[in-house]
Amino acid sequence: MKSFFEEYSKLIGLLLLGFVLIILLSTPSMLFAKYITTIDTELSHASEGANFVKAKMDFGSNEHMQAFPKQIGDWNGSDYNTTGVAESLGADVMLMRAYSHPKLYQPVFFLIMQSKNRSSFHPPIVCYPALGYTIEEEGKANIFVQNISWVEEPVLPSWESRKEELGYFNGTIPVKKLIVVKESEGENGNKNNKVTERRVVLYFYVKESPLTSDKITMVRVSALAPLEGSYDGILNITKGFMGDTLPYMFEMQKEEPLILFILLGSLAGKVVVGLLFIAPLVIIFYLEIRKRL
Repeated sequence: MKSFFEEYSKLIGLLLLGFVLIILLSTPSMLFAKYITTIDTELSHASEGANFVKAKMDFGSNEHMQAFPKQIGDWNGSDYNTTGVAESLGADVMLMRAYSHPKLYQPVFFLIMQSKNRSSFHPPIVCYPALGYTIEEEGKANIFVQNISWVEEPVLPSWESRKEELGYFNGTIPVKKLIVVKESEGENGNKNNKVTERRVVLYFYVKESPLTSDKITMVRVSALAPLEGSYDGILNITKGFMGDTLPYMFEMQKEEPLILFILLGSLAGKVVVGLLFIAPLVIIFYLEIRKRL
């Protein structure tokens, strides 16, 4: 009579082989991170510029939102009452603040909004026209993060010179950029092409792993720009402010090579890979090996 091991040796071996493949084709963060979050410019799909991060705060908690620093460097924030806006948009959590700077004559407006309902996230390219704005320009901007102490160091010292090759954070985060204007209306209700307001808008989405959550968050920074001419000055201010806020919300999650490639980088690792594959194969062919012996 065959023992349990002899009876199911092939199944046990195949399960063990599958487990080995899962481990070797994973990254260290995939195995040990509690969850995966991305900063992305696109809502419906992942873009090439998406950055893997670890959230420092719970975007679904009103308590965490209210605890977000009101003082960031020389910036000081004051809250808006968002109860009505949040309800109308179906947002679960919303934070809206105006941050002022002693050396600037106007504030920067900061918004964080989270919801399980994607209909709450009308893209700004849809939302602003619905509010009477005209999109003057649409594109992307790179946000430089000055406080790069949040960036993790390479796992191995030998990777230091290969940061770019291995996909390590390069100091910038891509975000969406909009320049929108609002024109005054004439007596008949038609716009008369006289610009009364101009805004610079920067935003990105925070997306959690779809396997663990259906929540999605939008972070937006905006400010009034000159009605005519260059808006570069205000753009640089909003980019700088957004860069200052990022380290309070996230820690960078570096893009790591597969564990298989990490192990193949050394002789001892190659031996480990060989043993990991040999063990399940021996179990799979245990009966055939035993007969021959």
